[in-house]
Amino acid sequence: MAMFVNTNVSGLNGQRNLQNVTDRMNSSFEKLSSGSRINSARDDSAGLQIADRLTSQITGLNQANRNANDGISIAQIAEGALGEITTNIQRMRQLAVQGGNRTLAADDRAALGEEFKKLLNVNNDIADRTAYGSIKLLNNDSSKAGFQIQSGAMSGQQDTVTTGNAKLTALFAKGVEAGVAAGTVSTGQALSTLSGSLSAAGDLGKMIQAYAAMTGTSDLTSAIDMVLGSAREGTLSTLTDVESITINVDELTKILTQTVSGSGNFTLASVVGSDLLGSMGMNISSVTSAGFTDAQINEIHAFATDTLLDAMTGLVTQVDKQRAKLGAEQNGLSSTIRSNAASIVNVSDSRARITDTDFATETAELTRNQIIQQAATTILSQANQLPQAALSLLR
Repeated sequence: MAMFVNTNVSGLNGQRNLQNVTDRMNSSFEKLSSGSRINSARDDSAGLQIADRLTSQITGLNQANRNANDGISIAQIAEGALGEITTNIQRMRQLAVQGGNRTLAADDRAALGEEFKKLLNVNNDIADRTAYGSIKLLNNDSSKAGFQIQSGAMSGQQDTVTTGNAKLTALFAKGVEAGVAAGTVSTGQALSTLSGSLSAAGDLGKMIQAYAAMTGTSDLTSAIDMVLGSAREGTLSTLTDVESITINVDELTKILTQTVSGSGNFTLASVVGSDLLGSMGMNISSVTSAGFTDAQINEIHAFATDTLLDAMTGLVTQVDKQRAKLGAEQNGLSSTIRSNAASIVNVSDSRARITDTDFATETAELTRNQIIQQAATTILSQANQLPQAALSLLR
């Protein structure tokens, strides 16, 4: 057997094996101390890429849940305000029922009118003031298409919260659109052309008729201008988008506060014509010459009262539809949050299987390598002594 002094092959093998086991131990120390199986790309390059994609999904889902909660907050703020508006409209309807009695004195009607008018104005104020931070939710400044909520971690995963428009102009306009039928007034007709018969203009048309009847306005065009204002731009179908159009609350309230007398409203026949008096079975020529009978006055008051009641009922319906929609959207976002939370758990579990340290396995590996290191150190020490045998030959 050859004996070398310059090259100690056994010592070199011992050093190599000791270095290898030391590297493995250092890797085990890093994994055990960090809790992560992949601490650098060299640990598992393919696993690192997969884990990073899963991390992106998890962080996206967490942020999506925060976004969805913001959407729920917007819906709750809007729905809470609409709830108060509903309460006010219900009270206004109650006042209309109370005003249906002809037993009320002028002062009594004035008192009813003051509360009715105040509630109308308060509803407009609520619509103007309801906001999420500085973003208006229930007036003409709110998003007509709704507020888009990024409720998912990936592209194309959006929801919408539609708060709507609770201004009187918007609510009455929806009533017009819903009530439009074949006739002289139709969806898309310019507001500036409204005149004559308003029977096809829904609740708003009936309100103008009732206003003309109760106030004895000289013609329907004047009545329209008094209730809607002279700047009647736009069309019936886009009333909600035309900010220059307003409902004159003071004039509208006169439907509740005014009374019709037998001799003081002879011009009423030319105001409402066959569209109103004819439908009540009144003879226009006899009314013009002789005034109203008490029974006819009752019919006119009943028409005005019914109009107010129908209009208030229509407003409650419009508000309740929006509240129901907001409730459904809140439930939808809540469901999305629960789904996202379940996905976060499952995706996190998937990432853990790739990136987290298995302490049982890694501890066993560390123990194994520690034993090998001790053995390698001992063997290397002995291998380093082999060249000493050459000295015995020199003796």
